[in-house]
Amino acid sequence: MDVAIINIVPSFQIRLRELCSADENRVFKWLADPYLVQLTFVAPGPGGLQMLPFTGEMARQYLDILIYDKSRKSFAIEVNNNHVGNIGLKQYNSVQKTSECFIEIGEGEYRGRGVGTAAMCMLLDYGFLSLELEEIRLEVLEFNYVAIRVYERIGFAPTGLTGWHYDCHKQYWRVLGMKIAAERWTAKRQQVKLSSGVSINSL
Repeated sequence: MDVAIINIVPSFQIRLRELCSADENRVFKWLADPYLVQLTFVAPGPGGLQMLPFTGEMARQYLDILIYDKSRKSFAIEVNNNHVGNIGLKQYNSVQKTSECFIEIGEGEYRGRGVGTAAMCMLLDYGFLSLELEEIRLEVLEFNYVAIRVYERIGFAPTGLTGWHYDCHKQYWRVLGMKIAAERWTAKRQQVKLSSGVSINSL
């Protein structure tokens, strides 16, 4: 099921589709990328370091969670039909109408080019318009300034410290919480400035 399509002139066409088991080779490759793991996987303390590097079995278990966990809605981000990252909702609660979102741009050449921003906007449309959520949260590492600026530009507001990340260099980093409410996205949606030539289709 396609969620939406965004066209980036002159050469990018971005869409979200459901993540599937056929995506495993790309997901496994990205889990072997220390840069990506550092930014997107939060370990509770020094004991968490034993998870790295991820074995094939651990990577497969992670992909199974993304695909089959009923509290998640996971999508592949495609640029010109090439799978370049993943995005989705987790801890989805249809009763409380809340969820947490996540995103990972696995292919480095697509970072910093507006792909993640566009995909996040598409996900917020899906969460608030299709699923009728009232609030979406996220967590971000304190040193990920680029992501924090993107989230703030989209309309996320900080909620404070949610935990700690212990990295492979034996340093602790704060994990910051952010959230956006449905009414905030409704007001902000038309103000968000994406990369030149980007337009968001209705769901």
